[in-house]
Amino acid sequence: MRAPRTPWLHRSLIVSSLGFAIGLSAVGNVARAKDPSLATDAGASLSSTEAAVVARTNDARAKRGLGPLAADASLMSGARRQASWMARHRSLSHGQGVTENIAMGQSSASEAVADWMRSDGHRANILGSHSRIGVAMARAADGTVYWCQQFR
Repeated sequence: MRAPRTPWLHRSLIVSSLGFAIGLSAVGNVARAKDPSLATDAGASLSSTEAAVVARTNDARAKRGLGPLAADASLMSGARRQASWMARHRSLSHGQGVTENIAMGQSSASEAVADWMRSDGHRANILGSHSRIGVAMARAADGTVYWCQQFR
């Protein structure tokens, strides 16, 4: 299920403070997740920010009795491409053919996931019958942060 397009007025609720500095980008500082409860594919390496998005997403699922999502190398690659594209073009835009949550402007993984959980369509994606996830964040030249989750 793909989330319906978010109207601009509602999207403003998703978009919070622009330009807040985050210490990490989607490129660089990539390391194997240290949390043993964070399942990953053999080829899926996550930055600490990416691992935090997956952990917060899995926390939201656990609170509702749902199993955790495992980081998937292919979805990680897709989410990174989409987040980078959005940052480069300064455009909040969905990719094609994938169940996806996107956001911009949040200052942390916790804030991004919390905003998604306040939105019916985004929450439905997070709590859906998926088993795999890919996540990313990327920063535009002006400092705006773009977030992406992809599910399978």
